Amino acid sequence: MKIRFDSRKELSPTQEQGLSVLYAPGKRVAFRVRWYLILLLVASPLLWLGGKLAYGMLMIDAPAQLRLPILEVRARDAGRVEQLFVTAGEQVRVDQPLVNLDNPEWRARLSQLAAMPTNTVRATDTKLDGRERQLLRTRIGRAEQKVQTLEDMVISGAVSRGEVLAAQSELDAFRADLLAYERREQQARQSPLSVEREILQQNAEQQWLKTRLAALSVKAAQSGRVAEVLVNPGENVGAGTLLMRIERLEEPLLWIYLEPLNISYAAIGQPLRVRMPDGEWLTAHVVQAVDSAGRTPTVLRGPFAASEMGLQVAARFDQPLPPRWRIDQLPVNVRFPTDWQEMVSTSRELIEGIADFIAMERPATAAQGNK
Repeated sequence: MKIRFDSRKELSPTQEQGLSVLYAPGKRVAFRVRWYLILLLVASPLLWLGGKLAYGMLMIDAPAQLRLPILEVRARDAGRVEQLFVTAGEQVRVDQPLVNLDNPEWRARLSQLAAMPTNTVRATDTKLDGRERQLLRTRIGRAEQKVQTLEDMVISGAVSRGEVLAAQSELDAFRADLLAYERREQQARQSPLSVEREILQQNAEQQWLKTRLAALSVKAAQSGRVAEVLVNPGENVGAGTLLMRIERLEEPLLWIYLEPLNISYAAIGQPLRVRMPDGEWLTAHVVQAVDSAGRTPTVLRGPFAASEMGLQVAARFDQPLPPRWRIDQLPVNVRFPTDWQEMVSTSRELIEGIADFIAMERPATAAQGNK
């Protein structure tokens, strides 16, 4: 079949057997635009990824968190929360009472020590000692009379010799009790300061308990604002229990998680900009040299982050932070100024490396072609 491209229809497309034919306007532009839109939709993920990579090469962005200086207030000893003097959001000053704690066990022991006699202890002991000595001597006298009576009855045959021996054993036991008592009394006379020593120990224990009870009340070590109260009145707490958090009246720090390859931007005094959640840009600068690296928090890590680890860079705002943004662990984004000279030198090194690689491959290809 022979195809001709010089037919009458092609030469006169608007003529048909000598008659003029009117055609509707072409719709090729609409179809073309539709195909362009489909192509753009299909290629949009690749375009977005490419744009993201190009933006990352041109702009140095990093996630960051706002860290407020927080003072933790903890209980020194175990006790019960009797009274709270402050609430969350309240301003406090140095030495202002915060929490009043009490220990019922220490209170009971203090009352017990206060109820013990101090001056009459020795007199009472003397009276008791005289009564005990008189009772022992009375028992010994009765036992001697019983032994004498039984011996007289043995002669007449009324009792046996065994009953006499039993009475003598009882007499010996009473005499041994008296001897032990006299020995204890002699030891007590050899240490006349025992009662005074006991009184001194009681006084020392009372003073110790009073001091510990007074130390249970917690006061503010620094001025600030109560950020959070974690206990309620009537609650029992242990030693070291966190009672509340106080936000100190200092400017917050900005902890930036910078990728290790951008360590040149972590120098002290390096300026940067901080994008707040409402879109406002604030200026800041690096205040501390990098001395540690840590895992970037999950909430700050982007979907295409190069590494989970980041250099922890400390920065501070150039101007006082507005009160509405004084929020602990507030996530923000920071941007460092682009070092164009370093970027140009890096690009130049990359181009030179590619050129050297091509120059090395060209002789090898020519040698293979000659073979």
